[in-house]
Amino acid sequence: MHNLIDQGHLAEARLFAIVLTFCGGFTYIQCDHILAAAQTGNIVFLSAALANHNLLGVVDRLASLVAFVIGLAVVSVFHAHIIHYWRFFCLMPILIIGIVVGGLPASFPTYISVPAISFGLAMQNAAFTKIAGLGYSNAFNSGNLKKSVVAWSEYYFHHDQSQRPPALDYSAIVISSPSAPLFLPRSSRSSI
Repeated sequence: MHNLIDQGHLAEARLFAIVLTFCGGFTYIQCDHILAAAQTGNIVFLSAALANHNLLGVVDRLASLVAFVIGLAVVSVFHAHIIHYWRFFCLMPILIIGIVVGGLPASFPTYISVPAISFGLAMQNAAFTKIAGLGYSNAFNSGNLKKSVVAWSEYYFHHDQSQRPPALDYSAIVISSPSAPLFLPRSSRSSI
């Protein structure tokens, strides 16, 4: 446990990175399977919604995209103008939004809740970018998976002992994101 939290910078602590990644994966499930953070997927779905003349799909995806961009810009402002604890201020929106959206009924329109979550996740993702000094993403897993496989390959095939800690870190990050469904009530899991 000491290894998970004893870091020079709390923002780079392993446990903190795992928790942030878990939260990012959990939002997909809570938002009726609409991508709040993965904007590449939203661009694809936006294109499909446009091609199919699905106005609600266009609004959902476009609102999420715009909110994500605004969230990234706000992080830059916080970083430039708040000297100490700027990352704390970047976490506050997703904490507040998560509490509010978590208490809303399932029938609440996603075109309102998803952009709010996208805004908060963008801030979280831009403010927390390292785990134990290594770059990672707490909102998208493709890069984390690639880095995990490359590190494990270097460790096993080239006997590079220095690659074991990064391989473990990236593996923990990848595993923490999809584990969110395990914590849902059974009725919610069956619809995933």
